[in-house]
Amino acid sequence: MENKTRIVTFDILKGIGILLVIVGHTFMKEIGSFIQAFHMPLFFIVAGYFYKYTSLSGQIRRDFRRLIVPYLFIVIIIALIDSLKYYKSTHELNFSISTLYECGTPAWFLLALFGAKLLFNLIYKYAEQHYLVIAFGLSSIPCFISHLIEIDPILSIGSSACGVFFYAIGYYVNANISIEKMKSNIPYVVVVAILLWLNTSIIGAVDIHYCIIKLWVLDFMGACAGVYLCYLICLFIELRTSLVSKLFIKAGYYSFVIYSFHAIEYVFPDWHQIVSFSDGTVMRPFVILMFRLLFAWLAVMIVINIPILKNVFFPVFNKKEI
Repeated sequence: MENKTRIVTFDILKGIGILLVIVGHTFMKEIGSFIQAFHMPLFFIVAGYFYKYTSLSGQIRRDFRRLIVPYLFIVIIIALIDSLKYYKSTHELNFSISTLYECGTPAWFLLALFGAKLLFNLIYKYAEQHYLVIAFGLSSIPCFISHLIEIDPILSIGSSACGVFFYAIGYYVNANISIEKMKSNIPYVVVVAILLWLNTSIIGAVDIHYCIIKLWVLDFMGACAGVYLCYLICLFIELRTSLVSKLFIKAGYYSFVIYSFHAIEYVFPDWHQIVSFSDGTVMRPFVILMFRLLFAWLAVMIVINIPILKNVFFPVFNKKEI
């Protein structure tokens, strides 16, 4: 099932990224800002690293299968569960389609990535020589607007624009920096990266969902610095710890599935009620995290063993669509 040509370092990177998503949602008050500073930019950057220009119609067709179909799968399940809960409490039927476009759950990222890929493809087609500058300017627009008014995440339109710069950074790294150079560890660069990431975590903010880049250039740099530091951790894991490496590679390979089902369990069920046996103990959030990770593992097992679900998350394309 796995492609032998895959760069496993990026699977490890995505594996760490998806773990940080779940950890960040569980320990939001404690360490949420330190993770939020870079964890969603990480996925845009990794996606951009593997960008290849294709026709607009071809991209829309493939990304609809890869991103929009899973998105619809997630939000329809959430809407159904929500309507069942409403019926249980009121004995009235109320199926709302607002979940499909409000983007109030973590599923927003799938629409945002779809939009960011579409925007970058247009930028690359019509302004290839200046794609990085244009992507930065486009990403800056919603972050400036968010300083004036709160941006509604409807259809992740603002999030798409906000994320396109990080997508462009991923492509830039692939086009201009060799794998060998990426693996070089320069001490002063690491120190600067740590300082930038901490500055964004403590003073700034990066929230692509609501288009909040508080310190503008500094936070863009801080997010990229956080991804770079995470990449260095990936190299350490890949070279020194085979068992942990294999676990993160698997998590990265199935990160799309894990993220999708996490978007469902983020809303349902109520983990605080399920783990009520741990109320009043310092271990409570760790117990919730354990249940969430178990749920993620079960979701992966279900998807890879049910053909219909497997095709939702791992669509097979014919030669004309590739």
